[in-house]
Amino acid sequence: MDSIEVIHVITEPTRFRLLQLLYEHQYCVHALSGKLHISDSAVSQHMRILKKYRIVYGVKIGYQMHYRVDRELVSSLFQEMLDTLARYPREVELTEDCSCDFIEDCFRRDSKILERQGYGK
Repeated sequence: MDSIEVIHVITEPTRFRLLQLLYEHQYCVHALSGKLHISDSAVSQHMRILKKYRIVYGVKIGYQMHYRVDRELVSSLFQEMLDTLARYPREVELTEDCSCDFIEDCFRRDSKILERQGYGK
């Protein structure tokens, strides 16, 4: 599973709001549509996408499917993202061969930012 793609799926505004609700409680489609003031079919479409990526799963209670967030998957996904980001160097060095028309401004701003963060001179 591509973590960047999953992050993109999670951060779509309506799906993010759905996940916020589902993270603390299980809900059926109708309850979710009422809470977000959108149609049942819109919620169903978002749930289909979230299920495709296994971010949520359904549990049938009576006649209704109640959805829950797979907390383990979401936690491991964010941990994987943090680990990936931690592997990148903190200090990025700009080089003179940059094709940017504003390279001098970039160098000036970059050195000031790095100094404030404790990396500079």
